[in-house]
Amino acid sequence: MMPHKIFFSLISVFIICTSGCTMPIQEKQDDEYLGCEPGEKINDEEESCSINSENNDNEITLFDNKTESEENTDLTNDEQTTNQTQNEEINNIGTYEGMNVPNFESLVHYYNSTEWSEFELYSQFNESWNSSQDNLSKWTVLIFISTDCSHCWNAGEYIGQLSEVYKNQTQFFILAVNFSSNNNFNATPEEIVAFQEKNDYFGCYSNTKNCNERPGEPHQFPYIDDRNQSIMYDWDVTGTPAQFIIKPNGIMEWNVYQHRTSNGGDGENFEQALNRIFS
Repeated sequence: MMPHKIFFSLISVFIICTSGCTMPIQEKQDDEYLGCEPGEKINDEEESCSINSENNDNEITLFDNKTESEENTDLTNDEQTTNQTQNEEINNIGTYEGMNVPNFESLVHYYNSTEWSEFELYSQFNESWNSSQDNLSKWTVLIFISTDCSHCWNAGEYIGQLSEVYKNQTQFFILAVNFSSNNNFNATPEEIVAFQEKNDYFGCYSNTKNCNERPGEPHQFPYIDDRNQSIMYDWDVTGTPAQFIIKPNGIMEWNVYQHRTSNGGDGENFEQALNRIFS
């Protein structure tokens, strides 16, 4: 169990960070915190900003992310979709709890590194992992954010503190996205690194703030590039921040969307899930 002092500190930060953009704190429920959605202007009085599920000509692609659906370019789009769906059904691949999470490849930036490196999600997993025999392997936490999202900006301190509290049990990864439907959500590689490390760079928070003003300490966990939203779409993410907790064998343990009361869930939030799983 975490010390009382840290616990109450986290609760205070959580209340501040999840105050949202559309309703007062006293009227909001923790599980209804959606974060930012593309297509909307930054407004601290609004609850959230959400993902436009259709790609369009305004999409900004700065790095080429590879996904399983792109493996065979000789097939038509319909054939690729059919083959991918069949393979996912056979292998029980998906983002629902209890399923094998979808793989992805992209570029990753590690803290204080001068370059971006290749990254594959499945490299983090051990298929033979058994919780009764191995309680030392780290679980994977994925959090989708946008460096231009006001909610992600406010949650920077909260995310950093949770990562520190659970650093012995988890490895946090941030997936940084752009919103193709909003020209203000157009982070460069430099902006993402500045948000991560709190460097002197003007452009965060929808191009209105210096990234070194972000609440909290520098994030020493890796940041993954998903500015073309390919991973976001594959994972059915509709807003930022969005959190997922994955077992060491690649099985989805906790999906934020399944716990929102608006989706018929039990209302458990990200911090509560971490505490339940690891306490």
